[in-house]
Amino acid sequence: MDSHAVIEALPVTGELRAALIDIANRVFERVVDRIEPENESLTRKLWDPDDYIDNHFFQEGMLPMNLDYADYLIDAFLVQHVVDLAVKADRRAELH
Repeated sequence: MDSHAVIEALPVTGELRAALIDIANRVFERVVDRIEPENESLTRKLWDPDDYIDNHFFQEGMLPMNLDYADYLIDAFLVQHVVDLAVKADRRAELH
């Protein structure tokens, strides 16, 4: 996919969506390797790249955005989302 492709409207579909999912999954793996969550398998089960792209990443007024910039932002902001998933995984593990 052309990294200069432009995301102009939500919801993102087709090749752009697939590219965003690939980016989010790549960054997720890197973040998990860095933070080494205590309950890694449960953290991985909680990870939903579709939900992240649809409900957490984009906000009103962010578009249009090229794919390179989306990659940069996902890299910058996914860390906190993964930490939140790891905390949720820890809490669930404590209950069982």
